[in-house]
Amino acid sequence: MDGSQNSAEPDPDNLDRLWKVRPIIDIVQKKTQTIFPSEHLSCDEQMVPFTGNLDIKQYIRGKPCPWGIKIFVLCNADGRVLSFEIYQSKKTNMAEEYKSFGLGAGMVLNLAGRLQLVEFTKLYFDNFFTSLALLERLSEMGLYRTGTIRSNRLQGARLETDSDMKKRGRGSFCEVVASSGDTCLVKWMDNRSVILASNMIESGAVNKVRRWCKQTKAYLQVDQPQVVSLSKKWTMRLIFYMVDLSICNSWLEYVADRKAKAERSMDLLSFRMEIAEALTSAEGMTPRRRGRPRSLTSSEEDKHENVDESVSRKRKMKLQRPCSAVKNDAFSHWPQKVKGQSRCKNSPCVLKTRTMCLKCNVPLCLEEDRNCFKEFHIKK
Repeated sequence: MDGSQNSAEPDPDNLDRLWKVRPIIDIVQKKTQTIFPSEHLSCDEQMVPFTGNLDIKQYIRGKPCPWGIKIFVLCNADGRVLSFEIYQSKKTNMAEEYKSFGLGAGMVLNLAGRLQLVEFTKLYFDNFFTSLALLERLSEMGLYRTGTIRSNRLQGARLETDSDMKKRGRGSFCEVVASSGDTCLVKWMDNRSVILASNMIESGAVNKVRRWCKQTKAYLQVDQPQVVSLSKKWTMRLIFYMVDLSICNSWLEYVADRKAKAERSMDLLSFRMEIAEALTSAEGMTPRRRGRPRSLTSSEEDKHENVDESVSRKRKMKLQRPCSAVKNDAFSHWPQKVKGQSRCKNSPCVLKTRTMCLKCNVPLCLEEDRNCFKEFHIKK
């Protein structure tokens, strides 16, 4: 699928603003939902940076990239994305039963409802999502939840005013419990007041945290309740985001598997490089020339070939081993006889050979008494 070349007109009855990239979104969405949810989950907003003209473009103050396409995501504690939904204003995809909760709370229920969450799973979110109606619904589903909540969503719950708490000093807090007994509201005064709602923990034990005081120009130890501590084409931007999301999810799965086997794992950059090498080595990929493309005459092509041969004789480049994904894919590995001899790359063989693997671009023995070519391409 090529989102940049997709110029077909959408169905007039289709309200999906993302119809151009919907196929790849659905593929990634289906894959993310196969990941097993952890005990602790987080729901938040992500931004795909974009400053061009788009009616669903959003601005979120405080984000590293405040302008862009907003995506609601539900993640494991290690960052693996389990489910996501792209914001489309009134056309945002949400189940009818959750629309009465509002955009933020409804999206938490919408994302969580797609997964088979076990009882007592713990959900965390910020004050954009939190409402008392959401907390009550999640409690009915058997899920724990904790989140900051805005003061205008307390539905009459009486907490101390900011002025009274400032008189008590920084680090002061108060709490109230709902009549149902399953939700606790905790208000804590730091630089400004923070209100949290939870059915998992009340104010709990009081910890000490380090805070800077502008008046005394020194650090202070402040009380803190336990509950607190816990391209210009938008289509291509979304496609790149889906690819990046898939790579990050795959790397986190890979790290978890290697850790379970007590084996060392690649860092994210090396993991990306292996994927890139595997994709560029796939059948049908043709390398691009640098600079402006132009047609060459046969004499010019011969001239370029002669120059390349002379350069290769003067400067012999060090051969690199292919990544395991390319080496063991059992596809289009053909032997080719060459003029010069090179040392075989199949350890522990140290003999020289005139046979090369065209795909891996490494010398490998292919003789009656030794078949390093076969051994090299077999997964060990």
